[in-house]
Amino acid sequence: MKFRSLLLLGAPGSGKGTQGQLLAQIPGFIHLSSGELFRALDPGSDLGKLFRQYSDQGQLVPDDLTIRVWQGHVQTLIDSGRYHPATDLLVLDGIPRNVNQLAKLSASVDILHVFHLSCPNRDVLIQRLATRVHQANRADDADPKVILRRITIYETETKPLLGAIPQERIHNIDADQLPYQVLRQILNSLP
Repeated sequence: MKFRSLLLLGAPGSGKGTQGQLLAQIPGFIHLSSGELFRALDPGSDLGKLFRQYSDQGQLVPDDLTIRVWQGHVQTLIDSGRYHPATDLLVLDGIPRNVNQLAKLSASVDILHVFHLSCPNRDVLIQRLATRVHQANRADDADPKVILRRITIYETETKPLLGAIPQERIHNIDADQLPYQVLRQILNSLP
């Protein structure tokens, strides 16, 4: 059985995490943020230290490691009864992050809809990320050089996913709106 999923896609600061958290409040939606999974790792563990190395430099965690951590978390959710694959919908945030991850996950994940949260103004993204440092204790967003590197990585590695997914599944949404307006557009796009 493939995991039925929605993918939130957008640059850092576009609101993927916010929308994932809002959707998770609705029964039947399970938000899975790869960033949150990695930040929740024990910082003293080998895996936690490895993640911090990549994060502090604004780099992506290698694909195999990302998928392994993600699959382990999904299995934990199933085993604990918090996720029921037959009825619940996964809200993917941060995975797949590139075409290679999409290919590796294609055997187990069925992406029904992609919500591309578009915010072409880099200054808005940078401002949101700078604010997030204090509001959400996100130290990885503190360094402007790291922020710009993360945005560039999104544009070169993640945005190409839009060309690898059938266009009829992609919904372009203006992420420069208030969060409830973005959520309304997402919900109105679902059957």
